[in-house]
Amino acid sequence: MRVFELRGKSLIAVILLTSGLDFLLFGYDQGLFGGILGGQRFKDTLGNPNPTMTGLVTAIYDIGCALGAIVAFVFGERIGRKRSIILANVIVVIGAAIQTASFDYWQMFVSRIIGGIGVGLSTVAVPILQSETLPAHNRGSLLVVQSALIIIGVAVASWLCFATLYANSSLQWRFPVACQILFSLIVLALCPFLCETPRWLASRGKIDEAKYTISRLLDKPLDDEEVQGQLQEILDAIAAESNEEEPSWGEVFSNATKTRNLHRVILGMGPYMMNQWSGINALCYYLAYIFQQYLDYSPSMALILASVAFTQYAVFSWPPYFYIDKIGRRWSVMGSSAGCAACMAIIAGCLAKNSYTSAVAAVAFIFLYLDCFTLGILPVSWSYSAEIQPLRVRNKATAVGVFAHWMSNFIVVMVTPIGLDKIDGNYFWVWAVVCASFVPLTYFFGVETSGRTLEQIDVMFYETPRACMGLNAENRRVVRRGKTDEEQTFRQFAHVSEKQQAVMSERVSQSD
Repeated sequence: MRVFELRGKSLIAVILLTSGLDFLLFGYDQGLFGGILGGQRFKDTLGNPNPTMTGLVTAIYDIGCALGAIVAFVFGERIGRKRSIILANVIVVIGAAIQTASFDYWQMFVSRIIGGIGVGLSTVAVPILQSETLPAHNRGSLLVVQSALIIIGVAVASWLCFATLYANSSLQWRFPVACQILFSLIVLALCPFLCETPRWLASRGKIDEAKYTISRLLDKPLDDEEVQGQLQEILDAIAAESNEEEPSWGEVFSNATKTRNLHRVILGMGPYMMNQWSGINALCYYLAYIFQQYLDYSPSMALILASVAFTQYAVFSWPPYFYIDKIGRRWSVMGSSAGCAACMAIIAGCLAKNSYTSAVAAVAFIFLYLDCFTLGILPVSWSYSAEIQPLRVRNKATAVGVFAHWMSNFIVVMVTPIGLDKIDGNYFWVWAVVCASFVPLTYFFGVETSGRTLEQIDVMFYETPRACMGLNAENRRVVRRGKTDEEQTFRQFAHVSEKQQAVMSERVSQSD
């Protein structure tokens, strides 16, 4: 047995824990600035910036994340999923250390970019690692753990900022900022126990290592039929893609391929864009600021309300674990989007009136909006792209989606203080309309991935390609399979492979 080797449930647990902590850090960063922006000592350090400069130093982090996605696009496929996560967290530690030591606006500005590069790289690598290692029959449920930990990170940041609000020194904001380092160090400590994904290993020609990794994930011997069948399914998918011309940068954005890469890149970008254009980070980044500036709550009460909101937000992020693989990704997103649209419309209406009653109603529907978002859009947005992309360009295609996500995040976070300053509560009407548009977009264009292996998802695009994939009943169908069904499928692949090898051997002997 090799050093640090885990197998079966233990290995899956470490993959989930490492990925979850990485995304907890991502959530922590989302909630961090919203918690410290109201502190006077932090404002003094930055030179008391106006709304535009406040939005810029907050949103520039997202530019860093977009740059991290570009790094993943260029180098991610070359270095693999595991080493990408290690590199990402080293970069985060460096960026967070400089942020903690900042003494003026521009030092914080640059260090936010550096930290963002690390987070952007990890948000490409982590979903791919999970989609390529978790079992298909409950992959969606397990990925809910990842999205739930994003929200726990937001809640932790908010409560920690409240705990240090009355510190009589720069500890008020330096301690919460420094905690980013702790999360990344824990992830780095867990990385030696991770495995590289069998699909990446097989695509690099490391067939024996891929087979060994599959046996570890399934906790079965190398000669087990399920191990051989899963490897054969991966190799068949690689063979189908390798019949095309040599990959190029333009191939990611081309539909002149059997795998319809451009089509799938756009479909994969959809949930990432929905995540941001739902308006979620207009609230997550600025919730305490909104309570304080626009609903007239005191700084302490604003932080308490924001912390309670994020805590119940975290609680409601867990129910999708029980239904996302049963009702599917499509219905999860459509139901969530309809709820978010209704809540945003009511929030806008409440903010139009300046009264205690309307302020209380606005707070209530902000809470409800967060719950609607986390019950569908959130868990799907961070898993769908990695599930739907073909193996040959999966890393690059996912990086494109993550880049679009972070650039959208930058725009939302940058314009929110300006929008609230110029049009007040009417700003939220924009998000109400956009959220409502997600329902028909998902129905007509989205394909269902629940219960399907990544290779079975490929088949949908091989056999029935069309722009409005959602209009095909088979593409809308939720596949409900258990572990036994999955094992049987892979054993069938193993038997098919044996028959093919026997036929080839017979032909060779006849030709001799």
